[in-house]
Parts: sequence; structure tokens; C-alpha cells
Amino acid sequence: MNLSLSFTFISVLISPTFSVSYKENAGKCKINPDSQDWPEWPPIVTNEVGDLILPVGEDKDREIDIDIDQIVFISCARNGEFVDGVLGKIDGLTTVYAKCLGDTSFEITNDDTDDVLEMGFKELGCEAQPLDSNEIIGTCGPNNEGSEIVIGFDILAAQEGTETAVLTVCYDTSTSVNIWSRHSLWDEINAKDHGNDSPFFNPDDYFDFDVNHFYTMAMQKETIAGIVRSDDLADKYVGDFDSGLFLARGHLAPNADFIFYSWMDATYHFVNVAPQWNIFNSGNWMYFENGCRDFAIARQLDLVVYTGTHGVCQLEDVDGEMVDIFLYDGDRLPVPRYYWKILFDPQAGAGVAVIGVNNPHLTTLPPDYIICPALTDHPVLDNIYHPEDIKKGYMWACRVEDLAAAVDNVPQLPDMELLL
Repeated sequence: MNLSLSFTFISVLISPTFSVSYKENAGKCKINPDSQDWPEWPPIVTNEVGDLILPVGEDKDREIDIDIDQIVFISCARNGEFVDGVLGKIDGLTTVYAKCLGDTSFEITNDDTDDVLEMGFKELGCEAQPLDSNEIIGTCGPNNEGSEIVIGFDILAAQEGTETAVLTVCYDTSTSVNIWSRHSLWDEINAKDHGNDSPFFNPDDYFDFDVNHFYTMAMQKETIAGIVRSDDLADKYVGDFDSGLFLARGHLAPNADFIFYSWMDATYHFVNVAPQWNIFNSGNWMYFENGCRDFAIARQLDLVVYTGTHGVCQLEDVDGEMVDIFLYDGDRLPVPRYYWKILFDPQAGAGVAVIGVNNPHLTTLPPDYIICPALTDHPVLDNIYHPEDIKKGYMWACRVEDLAAAVDNVPQLPDMELLL
């Protein structure tokens, strides 16, 4: 298999080998996200080619390190200007060039006035949290039926396009199917923000129907009742919130894989979700994704992660026949039969795939549901206590090439060793 390099890897600018000794490093700007130097609405900080700059450390002992004289972009992206125009110093600007002077001080160049200013990072907060943007950059999918959509930040308002990618999705707008989502999972995830309030999911301009309406529990029950031709069966299939037996807006690229609140919020687009039974979403799938982060941290890996869907979930109708479940218009917004994820380490040329069955109403797992040979005791599943629990989501790991042979939604990837 040949690797298509049409996507952008988000570069890691800080060495993953840093430990507590990073505070001893001299000759840097050091910005502590948990100190008074951190603005209420922090800007997006990237290098000169638009790669996000990552913090080092963990939890309440973390900082962003920028080398002396390094040039960075500091941007409020799509959500307006710097707070109060920084007292008129940089009115009307959403992005500035900044050169690290040391500590938390930067030399700011205002291209509009040729002024050169010295400012602290605290002064460079935004009027509100920076908002992400998205754009279609091409086609994707097995027969190019999908739109390849980049979601990220427009750090240069004078240019068109999303210069800083947070995630990329391959979405078939005609069938409302997420084919896959791709993002980077850094071992620096240990330094992420906690306690973010989840925003509403954004349909953008990719749907010709009210997609949020068809995700509501009441509409799910009505739609499924029509498919299985029984209100009683629909009441069995879609329960109350506490039962977990309803279809959640299941993230493909999960918000918890990102570091700062604005990056997390960039995952809240309907093109990055698919219908996922909540008992699976908050059960084995959640424990697995927690385990992926632990896996990256423990091995100091920066991974490229693909997450996708495959097939259509089936439920028994009033005549005892298994029927496909779609949430809109009979053949759109399908409930996936499977969720899959590939963890790829490009440095080592190694990867592993994991598959989960999205149907808590199965009483036994049909043999043909095992679509690729299972690996025994792979460590990526260590965080799941009962991977064979169908209600919480039956899950197993296999080699990437075996998943690709069974699932045409898997993108073209290079030959790779098994990631352990």
C-alpha cells in the first residue's frame, strides 16, 4: 500500500523526552497555562508554518516553551480581535507575528503600522474563545464519494483556507456517513485542559435536513418504530437516558484527544460524529479511548489516528427479520454496525487496528461479525475490563492490513509492522 500524503501532519515542536527537568532549560519564553500569565480567552499559538505549539509537563505543572528569537503566530482566528485591541496598540488585528524575548515577553510587529511593540503574553488574550473554521480540500473514500474536510483555525485572515489543521474528516454528504476522521494524538496530551463545557454540534453547510432533530431521542424512537413497524419494539430499543439505550452523537475524533479548549471544541461538528449507542459510547469505547491516550503517553508516541465506521446496524422487526437502521429518509444517516480505529506511529512504521460492534441489542455475536483475525491480549485494549461484553460494545484488535482487507472505508496506508 502507498501512503497518500495529501494530509498535513501536525508537527510536534517540543521533544517528547522532556520531563520535570524542562523547567531548568534557559533561553526560552515560558508560559504557564495555569498562572496569571494565561488570558481568559487564550489565542492560538503556532509556528511560522501554522503547526500548533504544544505544552510540556502535565496537569497543573505544565508550560508552553518557545525558544528565544523564535517567531510564532499568535491569533484569535475567526472570533474577532485581541481583547480591547490591547489598548489600541493592535486594533483591528486578529493575528500578530511575535518574537520570543524571554520569560513571557514578545516583540510584536504590526504590519499595518510598522510599529514594533514589546508585550506580555497576558496582553494577547482574545475577546472570546477563538472559533474554528472548515473547508473542503478534495475528495476521499473508496470511490471518491466523500468530501475531505479540514477543520482548524484561520490564523491568517488575509489568506483563504484553514492554515492550522486540528482534524480532517472524510464525509459522504449524500448519505450522511462519516467514512473516517483523522487527527494527531500526542504524548503531550498529559498536559491538556480539564473541565471544558461541551458546545453544540455544528451542522455547518453539509446537511440539507435538520440533522440535530433526527438525533433527538424522541425522533430516534419514532424513526425506529417506523422501520421495525412496532411502537413496542421501538420502546424496547430506545430507552430513557439512564438506560444508555439511545443513539448518541458519537465523536470519531474525540474531543478528549486534544489539549486546549478551543482545539477540543473543533471536534464538535456533525461531520465528525455518527450515531453510536450511548451504552457503547460511554462503555467500552470510552475506556478504549482513555486507554489510547495512556498508550501514547506511556510509550512517548505521537500517533496519527484514523477513526471510522462500517456497515449498518440491524434490529429485529415485528416479523423477526433483521432490518437496517437509518435515522433519516430511509437510507441516510445510518447507524453504523462497527466503529473502528487505527493507531499509526509514522516514525516506527507500525500500527494497530481496533474494532467495536455498535449494537447492544444483540444477544449473541454472529460469527461473521468478526471481520478480521483477533490479536491476543494486545496492550491497546488493557483499559477495557470486559471487551467481550456485547451490551457495552464487543471489541477486539487486529492488524491494520487485515482490517483494510475487510473494510473498504479504511484509507490507503503504507505496509506497517504491528504496533505494540
